[in-house]
Amino acid sequence: MRRLIKIHAPISTDQFTLYKSLKEQNIEVYQLHTNENHISFSIQAKDLQAFRKVRKKLKLSIKLEDDLKESTISIYSASVIGVFFFLVIPVLFSQFIWNIHIDSDSPESNILLTEQLKEIGIKERMIASKLPAEQEIRQNILLKHKEYSWVHFSKSGANFTVTPMMAPPQTERVIEDAPAVNLVAKRGGVITDFSLLKGVRAVEKNIAVKKGDVLVNGFVTQGNNRIITSAEGKVYASYWIELSFELPTQVAVINPNAKELVIQKKVDDKQMFWKEIQLPAFIQKYVQAGYVQKNHQITYSLTEESIERLIRPLLFQKIIKELPTGTQLLEDKVLQVSIQDDKVKGKILLLINENIAIPHVIPQGDEA
Repeated sequence: MRRLIKIHAPISTDQFTLYKSLKEQNIEVYQLHTNENHISFSIQAKDLQAFRKVRKKLKLSIKLEDDLKESTISIYSASVIGVFFFLVIPVLFSQFIWNIHIDSDSPESNILLTEQLKEIGIKERMIASKLPAEQEIRQNILLKHKEYSWVHFSKSGANFTVTPMMAPPQTERVIEDAPAVNLVAKRGGVITDFSLLKGVRAVEKNIAVKKGDVLVNGFVTQGNNRIITSAEGKVYASYWIELSFELPTQVAVINPNAKELVIQKKVDDKQMFWKEIQLPAFIQKYVQAGYVQKNHQITYSLTEESIERLIRPLLFQKIIKELPTGTQLLEDKVLQVSIQDDKVKGKILLLINENIAIPHVIPQGDEA
């Protein structure tokens, strides 16, 4: 913005000589007008020193006035305030989490996860910088909710989205007249939780065990007597594994989350709605309405830079299918990523949590 200085000179001033002198000094003139007593015009503040030479040369009797004092200053101030609200306020607002969305099909899960997030200090209108690390949030959720195999987080502006992935259903084998068993470790790890129906703990939480260690005894000791009860249940432990992965650079993903409203004439073949809209009884005879789920295919081009946004969610969906049923991914560390021969290749370190207990028949000599 130009800062202008308004100049008032007597009407008797030789205007031709004045304008010629101003031009010789390369002084630009703005807002020129005259009245019965004065000639008024404005020059830029940077030209004031050059104008003094003209005034001394022509021996002008003038009056100077800073235009900013009259009008420009208010315009400038308004501009500053406008810039402040336009730039600073959005930046300030972006420092907060204004909306937390749980992307789950179950209303009950939405409520439970919202409450758990509040327990660890995550709530709407919180400062974004105080948001815990994703790994910490994920571990808190997965250790409490065994029905999930992994939890994905995304932050867009002031929105924070939590997307839990359901673990594949487990099938329990019913064995009748089975021999009494202990529960032993099928692999090493650090014990995190127990879910027992029968038996006595042989180890405690946060204890490291190795393959073959007894986790739950299938007997109860009373004095010198041992009463066989067998052991049944699950013992969860965490352990690290390193996996290599390979993905094509062009990946097609089916997005099942798109919903479309359908209103149509009622037909004999009932429309399979994802969510049906209940219409008034007198309208239901003629019209049916509801939302249908549309599967849209989206193609992504993977790069080393897109690992956080695209590769990791795709990778975890692939990995979780290859790991034992009920496995949870608590933490991950990408060790390396490279693109070779139109494929994204790399290595990832995963912190796994799963049931490591398997039955082991109590030797006959141990029974009493």
